Amino acid sequence: MKEPIAEYPELDLLFQEDELILILQKLIQHKSENPLQNEEGIGLYIRDLLEENSIKTEVSWAVEGRPNIYARLKGSEPGPRIIYNGHLDVVPAGPGWSFDPFLGEIKDGKLYGRGAADMKSGLAAMIYAAILLQRAGNPFAGEILLFFNSDEERTNLGMKKFLEDQITADYAVISEPTNLDICIGHRGCARYRVRTRGEAGHTSFVREPNNGIYKMTKLIDGLEKLSFDIKKRIDPEMGAASLTVSQIQGGVAPNIVPDFCEIEIDRRTLPGEREEEVTAEIVKQLDQISALHSFQYELECYLFLPASFIPKSHPFVKASLNTAERIRDKQSEIRVFEATCEAPFFSVEKGIPTVVVGPGGLSQAHVVDEYVEVKEVVEAARFFLGLIIELTKEGYSQ
Repeated sequence: MKEPIAEYPELDLLFQEDELILILQKLIQHKSENPLQNEEGIGLYIRDLLEENSIKTEVSWAVEGRPNIYARLKGSEPGPRIIYNGHLDVVPAGPGWSFDPFLGEIKDGKLYGRGAADMKSGLAAMIYAAILLQRAGNPFAGEILLFFNSDEERTNLGMKKFLEDQITADYAVISEPTNLDICIGHRGCARYRVRTRGEAGHTSFVREPNNGIYKMTKLIDGLEKLSFDIKKRIDPEMGAASLTVSQIQGGVAPNIVPDFCEIEIDRRTLPGEREEEVTAEIVKQLDQISALHSFQYELECYLFLPASFIPKSHPFVKASLNTAERIRDKQSEIRVFEATCEAPFFSVEKGIPTVVVGPGGLSQAHVVDEYVEVKEVVEAARFFLGLIIELTKEGYSQ
């Protein structure tokens, strides 16, 4: 490692890599697949682990079996309040693994398991940083709020409960997998379901079929044309907006006129694009086509996460980059996070300056034989140890 952690050599003396990795393995061994299993087991494990280390912890239930975990760590003097955030759930492991997806086996410097990259390694790094700061007597100014939420991979029940809990902070950092690059935002994501209906009948008998799939193909053609216009919208940091018809299903048998067809639309949005405007644009296109061909459709918007952004010049970005440079052998970059995450709940809903920084890479998220580099997990824990201390130095005032 390049330097001691934020000029506090006692933290380096307390740091035990094996202890950190054991926490990560325990997190992986607590299955929290979404939607197959809930997050209660992993949430209560984290609560017990933190309380064993004298860190006050509380559970806020999004719904039964699905907890949000809060833990507060107060520094030795007043200062900024920062949220360290990550999600408890993982996507289903699925078949085809070379390793037990719920063991945390290590081979050639890589730790394998579902959630190793996305994002139990980030959770472990944040948890271990808090434990070491507590053991060292909290040698920092301000307050750390550990906040680990349920249901990020599906419908964000945990983050919706967070908004109800009326919690705020000066900064927030989310430990999604970025290979410890400093991510300043991401495009937003809107999801829609569109349905068309027909009338079932035997394909050999019906002479003028009322076909739900034929209707949908006309809508798809119009959505493709709309997508060409949308992708021309380009943000200098985020890149291009997009609209993609990503799923389709319809009909029940090859000899039955389909009375139903449904598609899914994925719309990636840029900063400033609002839900009402995004939806209205899709509705306008679908209305024109359905009116031209004299049929009805149904539209459901079941997810809208706005884009999140913080300028590169923001003091929090500078503090994050400086912290990474101090503890890493490899240079961290400032860039955009390719996927979406909880950031808009902090940056847009709460006005909290937010960055995304964590171990592992998105190329390993949601894949068979998911892994994280052990070295990067260690660096992440050191990063979260140093960030709260870096923020209190001169030159980072907002």
